[in-house]
Amino acid sequence: MATNTEDRESMTPMERAATDPTAPRAGLDWSKPGPGTWRLDKSHFEPDCARLTQRAIVRGMEAGMAQGFERMGGPLRGLEAAFVNGNFYIRMVPLLAGDRDLPMPPAPILWLATRLHPAFRKRNAVAAEALDGRLWNEELRDWQTIHRPYLTETCTRLATRDPATMDNAGLARHLQELIALVEHGTTLHFRLHVSDLGPIGLLLVRSREWGLDKVEVMATLTGSSPATTAPRVALATIGRLVDGLGPFTTLDQVRAVSAEVSGLVDSFVERYGWRLTTGYDLQDLTLNEMPELILQAINTPGAGPDPVEMEASARAAGDASAADLRTRLAPADRAEFDQLVADARALYGLRDENGPITYQWPAGLLRRALLEAAERLVADERILDERHVFDLEGEELVAMLQGRGSPSPGLLAERYAERQAWTGHTAPAVLGPDVDDPPLWTMPPALARTMDVVLTVLDLIERDGTSPMLEGVGIGTEAHVGRARVVTDEMDALARMEPGDVLVAPFTVPTYNAALATAGAVVVDNGGLLCHAAVIAREYGIPGLVGVAGATANITDGAMVRVDPVRGTIREIEPA
Repeated sequence: MATNTEDRESMTPMERAATDPTAPRAGLDWSKPGPGTWRLDKSHFEPDCARLTQRAIVRGMEAGMAQGFERMGGPLRGLEAAFVNGNFYIRMVPLLAGDRDLPMPPAPILWLATRLHPAFRKRNAVAAEALDGRLWNEELRDWQTIHRPYLTETCTRLATRDPATMDNAGLARHLQELIALVEHGTTLHFRLHVSDLGPIGLLLVRSREWGLDKVEVMATLTGSSPATTAPRVALATIGRLVDGLGPFTTLDQVRAVSAEVSGLVDSFVERYGWRLTTGYDLQDLTLNEMPELILQAINTPGAGPDPVEMEASARAAGDASAADLRTRLAPADRAEFDQLVADARALYGLRDENGPITYQWPAGLLRRALLEAAERLVADERILDERHVFDLEGEELVAMLQGRGSPSPGLLAERYAERQAWTGHTAPAVLGPDVDDPPLWTMPPALARTMDVVLTVLDLIERDGTSPMLEGVGIGTEAHVGRARVVTDEMDALARMEPGDVLVAPFTVPTYNAALATAGAVVVDNGGLLCHAAVIAREYGIPGLVGVAGATANITDGAMVRVDPVRGTIREIEPA
């Protein structure tokens, strides 16, 4: 029914936005955001992503990837991100003419250009030096001695500043510091990804040349990600110390058990409490906002396998996989294989430590400050709803707290309504021409090798979704039969998962770890062999399937299913 002018004038701004005929409901503009080919990544963000999140990711990926590729001799200028109608797209940026839409030159011309053009000659020399010198190990040392200590100290210090105790001017300064920290950390995050993913990709590329299966090769990294299991180990330690004294309903009750327990709880909350946990957007929750998850782990120390034993078992499984593959190689190749595995394991650990410290911790602290700002701005009638704080740019937010000009409440309501409308649309998998990658043979040897690594790693993180229905890439060697729990989020999983159930989700994030501790298997629509669900399946020793087309849409919640990681299938079966 049409809305007349008088009706619209009597509406609130949010109501007007919801009935605005120009709002993007039925059709959205899916024009590509810039030159080149943009591919959809569905495993990190929902379409209603906050503006500040989008800015940090877009700026951080462009700057960080450019730095990483320049340092490591990457064959590209970098990777760039864009959010189109809220959906996250990525493109590879050519080393030359990346700001223009140009057709790929014929292969012979490309072969000649990559050997004669100074930019390609320089990159090839840097790539050869990085490969020969294993430069990623220098990045690892810098992470351990410079970047990680700085970020840990800075986040710990900023966490002691309670935004609720600040006046508006102080809160504005605090937000400016946190926004800058998030952008610094996000840039570092993507720069480090060039190094922490490079050795893994190199191991896979070389193993492919040896005729080894990539799933089996990835199994050699099992047990090399202590950052993945560290929170569970810490909570299990507390749980054993208080076993039999609960159940506890507050963390203060746990602290009251002893000085030792109190110190362990405080240490855990200080290190993990303010990290984004349910996802990677500023609208996602931190662990401190879900104390029930911490209490659940403490109250049930026996739920799931013992974390310490699980870590040891995972390391043993990784060693066994490496030893088995080693026997299949010619003796002359075994030393190279050993070194590749050692480097990949070392940097695999960095990869899973990278995001939580460079991004999720600073972003979680920024979220805490944003929530305080939202409460004040609603009270001052500067915004209509606390959720609208996520529709503000950083400069706008600071200006509002300082009492300067800013978007009107109505404009923010319209931004919010538009953002919510994006969630009801299916985004195209590709924006722009779906072109083939440049033939590797056209590049000099070092650049060809690094390009092969880049393409291999991108496939490991996010598969293209073209697999047959209910089929994907498997992790593990044993099939599992259990009841499917098709969930929409981690809280749904925690509420309904029982030991042996099969978790079926669009994708997983760290908060799912508690539910996965007792799961029999995990299946996700999105992601590849390096996504969170794949890492967890390896570390927890459960079967997994990633990149499974139609899993959440076609598996019946509560049905008995058989997950076969060897065949890469999930199928409903008749109960016995």
